[in-house]
Amino acid sequence: MGAFDGYYLYCDLDGTLFDDDKRVSDQNRAAIEAFVREGGRFGVATGRVPSIIGEIERALPVNAPCILLNGAGLYDLTLKRFLAVHPIDRARMEQVAARVLTIRPNTCVQVFTEQSIYEINPNQRDDPQTVIEHLPVISQPMEQIHETALKLLIAHTSEHLDVIHAEIMREAYIDSFSVFRTADWYLEFVTAGVNKGTALEDVRARCGDVKKILAIGDYNNDLEMVSLADIGGAPANAIDEVKTVADIVLTASNNESCVARFLEAALG
Repeated sequence: MGAFDGYYLYCDLDGTLFDDDKRVSDQNRAAIEAFVREGGRFGVATGRVPSIIGEIERALPVNAPCILLNGAGLYDLTLKRFLAVHPIDRARMEQVAARVLTIRPNTCVQVFTEQSIYEINPNQRDDPQTVIEHLPVISQPMEQIHETALKLLIAHTSEHLDVIHAEIMREAYIDSFSVFRTADWYLEFVTAGVNKGTALEDVRARCGDVKKILAIGDYNNDLEMVSLADIGGAPANAIDEVKTVADIVLTASNNESCVARFLEAALG
């Protein structure tokens, strides 16, 4: 029996577990490894799809189902399959994509399925993060995507995305979605009521040994997760809204091994 049997730790990636250079610090890695050695379960909570989190699995002892696509999927990396998914309404998604392209025709529009990322706009601007991280994407018109969609992502510069966001939120069909900014340049849509926080309920429902869930994140898409965790944490660089709902607000940022500091504060 370990000291942390039944304890689950969920970490956001960008701005939390990762430093600004997309690296996991030695201190964060050591703290997570020690947590797992004592029976703890560790998973990531991200907007990513399974095919692009393999490096996390290789670098860290991931032994809990991972929250992917900002809560639209709960994925078991050992079984290589989703344990739960929350599909987005296809017709409503198409309405959003079409409306976005009337507002800014060069917007990057990405459709996320269980395994793939599709870019549907042949006239789009590049998404810098996709280029930097060498993410595998498929250029394909919306009508040729036959897989079930779980998330829609819109990418543009902050100034243009502010305009798109304001216009989209006026549409009647917006009630079909949970909508959040995940960075200054990203606007994301999953099905209404779904977020990283509701994914914690998927964890509780499917993992019968859960005693306590710890979660740490920094941005809008982490708000519900941090709020609904048994112990929620916010790094120093987190937005004020996340700090407000966190049980532990750290003085350490994502560049200062905030996950290690969170575990120390939460577990002693």
